[in-house]
This record gives sequence, structure tokens and C-alpha cells, in this order.
Amino acid sequence: MLLFTSYKKSLLTLGAFLFCILAYSQDIVVAEVKNSIKLGPLAGNRKLEFGVKNILEEYLQESGYSLSPSSKNQIFAELIYMDVLSTKSNLSIFHKDDNAVVIRMKGYIVRDGKKSKEYIVEEQATEVSTSTLIISNDGKFNQQNLSTAIKKSCNSLVNKLL
Repeated sequence: MLLFTSYKKSLLTLGAFLFCILAYSQDIVVAEVKNSIKLGPLAGNRKLEFGVKNILEEYLQESGYSLSPSSKNQIFAELIYMDVLSTKSNLSIFHKDDNAVVIRMKGYIVRDGKKSKEYIVEEQATEVSTSTLIISNDGKFNQQNLSTAIKKSCNSLVNKLL
């Protein structure tokens, strides 16, 4: 009988602990991601908006937030700039090419109807290639660098907002 009451007390303690965690967990929602890029192949691209929204949600979950569509805490993000910056160096037959995908995002959070300060983050992913022949990419987006730059900027934005 003594063992049963001890087991019962530990079960009640565990239940109370879990209730406290669930009662105080923070929920949040990524309300809107807007693509305001004016020039380039990704201007107005809806797929980019969905991808950025998914990455933001992923970083929020990794930070310990619960995603809830009915949350009063809402994150708004806007893509304002994306481009490839190319730097080329040549010495005789040797060639070095640096391509950096640069992304600038603006975001803010609304908590219980009050808008926080807007933050602007800028991140980049660089690809360096060297060769003995001149090979030009003509400033096109490299999918891997684009993905890395988006992930870096989403991580920076979540860290600044929260």
C-alpha cells in the first residue's frame, strides 16, 4: 500500500509539471511573408514566399516556440532585396570568381496587438571558384547559395525578433 501511494504522488507531481509547461508554453505564428523584390528572376515569386515562411517556422520550432494559427503573437517578414554580387580576378590564365548571394529581409512581431520595432537583416552566402580557364556564370543564382543565404537571414531575423 505504501508503494502505491508513493507511485501515486510521483504521478501527480509529473502531471502537475507537464501542465505547467503546457500552460506557459509560448505560441506564435508566421502571419505573412511578402516578396517586395523589384528586379531579377525572383521578383514577385510566390514560391520564395512559401519557402521563407517554412524556414521561419522551422527556426521558431527549434527555438522552443509552438506554432498555433490562433496565436496573438504574429511575425511578419518582407523580402526587400536579393541579388548576386560577382567579383572576378584574373592573372594570366588563372581565374578566381566570387559569387555572393545577398538577401535583405525586414521583419517585426505583433504581440497582443502591439507592433514591435522593425528589424532589417542582411546575410550572404559566397561561392568561390578558381580555375585556369575563364568560366562565367553571368550573375545567375546558385540554388545552394540561395538556400544558404535564406536560412542565414531567417535565423538572424528570428534571433533579433525574439
